[in-house]
Amino acid sequence: MTSTPLLLLHTGFGSRLDHHLESFLKTVLRQGRRRLEQGESALEVTWSVVGLLEESGFFNAGRGAIPQEDGIVRRDIGTMDGKTLGYLGMPGLTTISCPARILPSLFGTTRHVLLSGEAASRWLVAEGLSDIPGPPPFEEKSLKTWQDRGDQGDHGTVGAVARDRNGHLAATTSTGGAGRMRAGRIGDSAVPGAGTYADDRLGAVSMTGLGEVILQNVAGYRFLCAVSKAPDRKAAEEAIREILADIAEGPAARTDGRIGGILISTRHGPFVFHHSGVLLAGAWREGEKEVVLKDSWNAGDDPCLPSLSILST
Repeated sequence: MTSTPLLLLHTGFGSRLDHHLESFLKTVLRQGRRRLEQGESALEVTWSVVGLLEESGFFNAGRGAIPQEDGIVRRDIGTMDGKTLGYLGMPGLTTISCPARILPSLFGTTRHVLLSGEAASRWLVAEGLSDIPGPPPFEEKSLKTWQDRGDQGDHGTVGAVARDRNGHLAATTSTGGAGRMRAGRIGDSAVPGAGTYADDRLGAVSMTGLGEVILQNVAGYRFLCAVSKAPDRKAAEEAIREILADIAEGPAARTDGRIGGILISTRHGPFVFHHSGVLLAGAWREGEKEVVLKDSWNAGDDPCLPSLSILST
């Protein structure tokens, strides 16, 4: 059965749109669109899109990733195939500058779901996929970068979710982590069900924001399940708002930290959602002449996209 291809990307909670980013991200979305139109799988397209975002150096992922407190840059990536539930998460990578680049060579070659930084980094070297020989030496410049960033843990994570012509879904998320990270800190992006998840029966999601809060709430899977159970789109939107309020902004919230995400529901289609602030995200679906790109997604502000729920609290 043929389905309508669909692609969403994000570049982190807190990222603002300017004319340079607008031009670049529209190019990325158009390239992803062409790949979907040519029949590539959703999984491959998310790898391609996230790879371009990593290579750009514009975001806290790939070439733009920030160091942890010991001066070492550790990158996290997670990817999932909604058709097979195949997953590969690699947190704390030190021997590759752009992790999405090596996913086509590694995905499906091991039954392991999560590989820790040291082991995964050695694996990349052994497979000849590394472009960094090992953890770089400590440098004062790296420490200054760490200190200057402050506790800005919600800027620059990148992610993509897609649905291909066969109706299969996929998600990929990549990050350099949070500002002022202690050495060895692991965020949500590489963890299945937290920052990244895909299941053809439910949908696909990529999260961004404060990783600790996303992990505490198993947020990606929580949003997917809530939307899947909703009887219609209006109820799905309300379910998303309730979870956002429960996580950080409601009177009974038990955790504190802004988050957002992009989601494709098998039942109800695409969603962009976030706490107050900005989330730079873009979307394309078959039949639309142009991609959509914004850093603020407020409900009902785009009559040209009635089936794209645009949410913020």
